[in-house]
Amino acid sequence: MTRTAISNQCPASSTSRLPAALLFAAALGCLSAQTYAQESARSSRSSELVSARQVAAGLEKNFWACDYAATTHGVGLQEGAMCGVVYEDLKRSKFGGDFQAMLSWWQQNKAAEHLALAAVSRTVAAPKADQVTSR
Repeated sequence: MTRTAISNQCPASSTSRLPAALLFAAALGCLSAQTYAQESARSSRSSELVSARQVAAGLEKNFWACDYAATTHGVGLQEGAMCGVVYEDLKRSKFGGDFQAMLSWWQQNKAAEHLALAAVSRTVAAPKADQVTSR
């Protein structure tokens, strides 16, 4: 019976390829991570822009609701505090904190906004024909 010696050593050619393969795999991993990060950042920026637009639209809507309520029937302490926060947030986000710019915008838009809110409140307050019951 003949004994065959088994060696744990790899041939020299395969061991010299191992660092190159590891380096290549690491480079691919870095590129994939970088591509993912770029795509994630792009996606995040676009969703932040959409979110910022929605927040700004909501702030304007809340501002006009507060302005209309304060002008027509007044607001309570809690509602007034909330309206103050809305006012400050809108002034900061839309006008960069510039009171004069906000005042000019308010003067230009107040009549139309109040008219629209009055129309909505009349529609909500007025009963519809199918809701009227006779006794």
